[in-house]
Amino acid sequence: MERLVFIVSQERRELFESLRQLLANEKSVDVVLDRRVVRRRRREEPPAADRRRFARRARPREDVELHARGWTVVRLP
Repeated sequence: MERLVFIVSQERRELFESLRQLLANEKSVDVVLDRRVVRRRRREEPPAADRRRFARRARPREDVELHARGWTVVRLP
């Protein structure tokens, strides 16, 4: 069964609480606050080499939605 995860920005806590209450009885829906934090290390020059093969957690569309609207939805298998 497919799961839906609503991710809500830290700045929209009132929306998080509302969605959490509204969707509390939905078994295949989760509502979570965005737990990511801004990177602390900031360099002006890029790193020498990126050793990762791919960004497994990168979701550019969802990142844009989260920043613009304050929330996004992710479908999980």
